[in-house]
Amino acid sequence: MQIVVFNPYEPTYNPLVSALQQLIIETATNHDVHFPECNQIFEELGPTTDIFLGYTSMQTISHLTRAKWLQSISAGIVPEVTVELAKRQQETGKSIAFTNARGVYAPQAAEHAFALLLGLTRGIHRQDRNLLTDRWAKLPVIEIGGSTLGIIGMGGFGLEMAQRAKGFNMKVVAIDPYRTDKPENVDQLLSTDQLPSLMQQSDAVMLACPYTKETHHIVNSEMLALMKPTAYLINVTRGKNVDQQALIKVLQEQRIAGAGLDVFDTEPLPINNPLWDMKNVIITPHNAGLSQHRPRLTVELFCQNFKHFLAGEPLRNAVDLNRGF
Repeated sequence: MQIVVFNPYEPTYNPLVSALQQLIIETATNHDVHFPECNQIFEELGPTTDIFLGYTSMQTISHLTRAKWLQSISAGIVPEVTVELAKRQQETGKSIAFTNARGVYAPQAAEHAFALLLGLTRGIHRQDRNLLTDRWAKLPVIEIGGSTLGIIGMGGFGLEMAQRAKGFNMKVVAIDPYRTDKPENVDQLLSTDQLPSLMQQSDAVMLACPYTKETHHIVNSEMLALMKPTAYLINVTRGKNVDQQALIKVLQEQRIAGAGLDVFDTEPLPINNPLWDMKNVIITPHNAGLSQHRPRLTVELFCQNFKHFLAGEPLRNAVDLNRGF
């Protein structure tokens, strides 16, 4: 079988360090493994590729016309990709295995979410060099211990967020459409129709859900209106899980305390977007999932799954093409 490993968007993956390339080659002994260094080479290899490891965009999968298994390096999947693969599977009558990297991103994404929250509550983003030079001021700050954290989604991201919240002595309230058992670090697990209750009682709300048709604008103007004026919204998942225009409005009107945002409707965030000028907003460039460990963990996941694939066994992190995650 022909295996292609390619992600042109991150230098840590393109090319992979030699040790990780060697691990894939050794795992896939007697198979044809390629590490293309540019789009042109990838596009030439695409039509004959059986197995793919990399970033699975619509453009990428358009070249992988006969792939039997795609291992995404992302935790979240663009809905259009799963729709297209489901359609292709139905038209050809051939099964397409699709796996993602959930779990690989969760620890660092949770760390990033708390970095954003603490940056806001401790006023770190306001204590810049000019302030410290001109006036050694002690600005108002907020202690998060004893406050309530609301988490939307109890997958890998949500579980890691809940674990860290307990380290800060926070009460954790969460919702999830599929989980019925209350995780260890969650004080109250609500059904999705109880999202209004979560928004009302939380001092900070973190999104931890994938982006699907069901989660599009799950935090909309109605949900934002329920938040406390002292509450913060943190999003490290997908921009379109939040109605960005509605969020801008409540921030401008100071109806919530602030927002920490790693993801947006359009990325990069346009320079004329009002979010840039807001003192109660911290912006980062969709890097919550970054970690020095991520390439290694992703390759290890792929190698484990490769053995399962050859043996006809269930794959770890299999994506349901109909549900989109």
